[in-house]
Amino acid sequence: MTRQPLDKALRRTLEATVVKARDIAEQAATQAVKRLGVGDAKPADYLSDEQRKLRTRLRAHGRQLGDNKDANGQQSIHKLVTEVAYEHWHRMLFARFLEQNNLLMYDEHTQLTLAECNELVQDPDVARDELERHCQSGWELAGVLASKMLPQIFRIDSPVFELELAPEHQRSLEQLVTGLAIETFQAQDSLGWVYQFWQSKRKKEVNDSEVKIGADELSPVTQLFTEPYMVSFLLDNSLGSWWAGQRLTDSDWQQANSEQELRDKAAIPGVPLKFLRFVKDETTQQWQPASGTFDAWPKQLSEIKALDPCCGSGHFLVAAFLMLVPMRMQAENFTAQQAIDRVLTDNLHGLELDQRCVELAAFTVALEAWRYPDADGYRSLPEMHLACSGLSIAAARDEWKELSRKAGKQNLTIALDWMYQTFQDAPVLGSLINPRHSKAAQIAQWSQLQQLLGEALSQEQINQQSEAEAEVSVRTNRLEAGIVAQGLAKAAELLAGQYTWVITNVPYLARGKQNDTLKEYCEAYYPAGKNDLATVFLDRCLEFCTQGGTASIVLPQNWLFQTTYRKFREKLLQNDSWHLIARLGPGAFETISGEVVKAILISLSRGNAAGQSADLLQSGEQDNWIRGVDVSEARTAAEKAAGLLADEVKSMEQGKQLENPDARVALDVLGVDTLLAESADSFLGLGTGGFEQFGRCYWEFYEKPSCWDWLQSSAQNSDAMFDGLSLLVAWDHTTNRVRGMDKLYRERIHNQDQSGQQAWHKKGISIALMKGLRSSLYLGNRYDKSMAAIIPRDMKSLKAMYVYCTSPDFHDRVREIDQNIIVANGTLVKVPFDFGYWTSVAEEKYPNGLPQPFTNNPTQWIFHGHPCGAVIWDEQAKWTAHGELRVDDSVLQVAVARLLGYRWPAELDANMELASEQREWVQRCQALDAYVDDDGIVCLPAVRGEKAADQRLEALLQAAYGDAWTTPLKNRLLETVGSKSLNLWLRDKFFEQHCKLFQHRPFIWHIWDGLNDGFSALVNYHKLDKSGLERLIYTYLGDWIRTQQAGMANGEDGAQERLLAAEALKHELEAILEGEAPYDIFVRWKPQAEQPIGWTPDLNDGVRLNIRPFLNARSVGKKGAGILRWMPNIKWAKDRGKDVESAPWYTLGLQYDEGEGARINDHHLTLAEKQAARS
Repeated sequence: MTRQPLDKALRRTLEATVVKARDIAEQAATQAVKRLGVGDAKPADYLSDEQRKLRTRLRAHGRQLGDNKDANGQQSIHKLVTEVAYEHWHRMLFARFLEQNNLLMYDEHTQLTLAECNELVQDPDVARDELERHCQSGWELAGVLASKMLPQIFRIDSPVFELELAPEHQRSLEQLVTGLAIETFQAQDSLGWVYQFWQSKRKKEVNDSEVKIGADELSPVTQLFTEPYMVSFLLDNSLGSWWAGQRLTDSDWQQANSEQELRDKAAIPGVPLKFLRFVKDETTQQWQPASGTFDAWPKQLSEIKALDPCCGSGHFLVAAFLMLVPMRMQAENFTAQQAIDRVLTDNLHGLELDQRCVELAAFTVALEAWRYPDADGYRSLPEMHLACSGLSIAAARDEWKELSRKAGKQNLTIALDWMYQTFQDAPVLGSLINPRHSKAAQIAQWSQLQQLLGEALSQEQINQQSEAEAEVSVRTNRLEAGIVAQGLAKAAELLAGQYTWVITNVPYLARGKQNDTLKEYCEAYYPAGKNDLATVFLDRCLEFCTQGGTASIVLPQNWLFQTTYRKFREKLLQNDSWHLIARLGPGAFETISGEVVKAILISLSRGNAAGQSADLLQSGEQDNWIRGVDVSEARTAAEKAAGLLADEVKSMEQGKQLENPDARVALDVLGVDTLLAESADSFLGLGTGGFEQFGRCYWEFYEKPSCWDWLQSSAQNSDAMFDGLSLLVAWDHTTNRVRGMDKLYRERIHNQDQSGQQAWHKKGISIALMKGLRSSLYLGNRYDKSMAAIIPRDMKSLKAMYVYCTSPDFHDRVREIDQNIIVANGTLVKVPFDFGYWTSVAEEKYPNGLPQPFTNNPTQWIFHGHPCGAVIWDEQAKWTAHGELRVDDSVLQVAVARLLGYRWPAELDANMELASEQREWVQRCQALDAYVDDDGIVCLPAVRGEKAADQRLEALLQAAYGDAWTTPLKNRLLETVGSKSLNLWLRDKFFEQHCKLFQHRPFIWHIWDGLNDGFSALVNYHKLDKSGLERLIYTYLGDWIRTQQAGMANGEDGAQERLLAAEALKHELEAILEGEAPYDIFVRWKPQAEQPIGWTPDLNDGVRLNIRPFLNARSVGKKGAGILRWMPNIKWAKDRGKDVESAPWYTLGLQYDEGEGARINDHHLTLAEKQAARS
């Protein structure tokens, strides 16, 4: 019976259980380790002799794991605690797996349940040894039995299991295990998920810390369980293809009517080959496996050596095991037991950086072997070829030398010395280490070294039993070192080996996130693929292969098209045989949301089809065909799996890929037309390394200051000719660079503030670098790196290029060669461009030329500023024209802004380039000036002799629409904003909609006292200086308070409640005026002496920081909104990135449990501190 993957609901339960178990187990382990004083310099007086010996062994074990011992004798315990927690929990979990599969064995013939273990524990006379005698519960006995069954996984002599966890923690862990559904222990992939879930919390911690990834971080960060369909596809189209080549006849290849018919013929019981793909040869029209028949492989299954160098929990190994066992039963007439033993002995090999994963993989394979049909359950299995390639060498060199002396033979001493040197960095390098590059490999037999080390360790254990405490400590250290050395010798044997077939999901880690050790090693040994650990591992996997051997890999897709991997692609295309690529796109992993990982499945062989490493393109041989399946458009993992089985298999000549731009690998024929690069250049925009400091939305100022400049950004709307015109950048016009950056900061961001200057002051096309590649016209301003500017070398070509870049064809051609989330700007011009064709299309579409700037979007600086004015593109006239008066949801927003005194940049700059119709609407705005408030404060109720806000707003709208203004028109406007009256809209919805429209940087603030019939005022932020706030408090709010006091005197209903609310609001506003923490403003790029004292905001600092006191005030309505009507989506806690040492608050992060350079914003300073800094 084929076991199914774990159901999603059960998977979520398993995840919650494992995460909780880790917390409990680590708490229990910490208490147990501290109880023995393992980290203390000296043992506590209350410890017994046995406890002292255990403490010594645990300290030695901890140091071998990597815990540091200080000169004063103190020792860290972090890694030991992690080990204890993991081992105790997983021994329980594995015991439960064995029990639920009827494999928890008392002896070779007797299965036990947990209930029976509980009974046995009650009778100490039946205990067979000290380990069983020591058990206090059925769970402990089950764990001991599991250890005896799985000595490769759980060291029986490990001090970790002699450490007892507190009973309450033990019970909690037992309850978690027994709470898991029975189906969890039967599913095919449960054990794989277990380790991913165990690491999930640590993975998040590392990612959030932004540290460079080294030994401690690499395993959790790169842990990613491979989806079953990915494993099946790779294995079916490599080993399955080879099997089909051996099994099917010439008649089968010639006469089959479908792929499914061929699958059925090749399949055997237990090996359905569901994902095996076939194609018809382009010349003979004869069927063949899409990835070929791997003729360079051995003809006998017994000679096929398979390796997973990043085996994780053993997913690939188990899948290969479940194919190879029935294949060998079929081909060699083996029984199930014989086939299992031969597969474990001959075929399967695994390496893994993390020792815990090795244990998990060994258990997973053993479990499959024991529950394989007709294999008769539990029995002793041959030793598996599994090893940890990341074991830490923490022993002192003298301990290692003593170990070398004990080995006895000069050649082995040389090998041990090499191991000591090379494996110092094993915890971060793992399977990248290649002993075949060393002299030691020519001298030492690794298997012989393992045997001699085993003999030496046995003698050490015998001697240890009769020694004094001081001698025990020395010998214990040597014993631990020897155990590691024996493990490394096994790893070295596997690392030095060569294999027919390498199968794995490689670790993904960009070069910028790697620590120096890993980075330098990759550059030294794998320079062509160094930009990501994934491509380095692809290189290493091919190195593992024999000539003609094959690597079947899951890895990210970016190296297929990014310019930085050009040499890597060329190397592989010229020297190796590519078989099959499946492009998965986003959403391929169910546990990863969004566009984080876009993976491919690829099989390629070392050398050419005959097993020779040569330049395939210069050999004169017929070119190799690459087959490809593209399921990137499918949205879910299930849809992608179905697509891999059913979608078209495309064929591309391998040699032709080198003719593509930058030798990019594409699943479609790109053609060799004239490239856009021959008539245009693409330039990436500038970066600031901290837009919060150096960038603003233009509406955060009343008018553009001279020390700021326009900053074009990527288009947000696919149908807008002019878009991305919302931002400003702090600019020094003297140096022509971003203002406010010192030399250190510019070095940190690699002078990104100069990027794109080749395009400044020129016209071109703006291309958004993400997803849809939205296009708009580039106006020649500074622009940011969310876009690239394509600049024609001849401006006469601009129109044709713009039409091309806005077409689906441009998007598709770019995406054929670059599927990255963010497209490389250079890719944009490395696509075919048929100048003649696109010129004719452009002439038809824009016979009068491209228009001058126009928009009806109030977030663009070219907006005309009129509430209902409209400029459109007239398809008949092929030019801009006046449109019907607007009745959309932006009309009321523009009208309120005008009422409060705001004017758009186009109104303030007579020289701004605009379409003539756009300029006409700018001029018509002057007719609305009579309705503008004089001080930027408009109260919703009638206050101080001024009319209520809704009446004033309606008057402005009537003037704007003129004769078109009617009650039905007003109702249409209200319908667009979801309200029944102007008054209700202003009161309840205006500010929320304003925040959303203007990117949560509101410039009209709605301040209120929390009552629907209380005090509410709309305030123009640009006019809200100190005197403006005083006027709001003492003139407008003061008048309201006096009105309510009079109402109370007259016995008016609700007057008292309104008075109390108004006085409370007054108190909050006065606190903001004074500016004592937490009503202060903090600007992290200004020193303490320049921080605002009281309400004296600097508009240059932006709405985001200046609005804080109003949001920090006592909330009168929506939680977190303070005295504002709605809470904009503003976060202050910490900005992304790190500041340089010259930043004024460089060390502030230390106060908030962050590192130096953390960009902390939510910090408060007292008035006294600020005043002291100024004195």
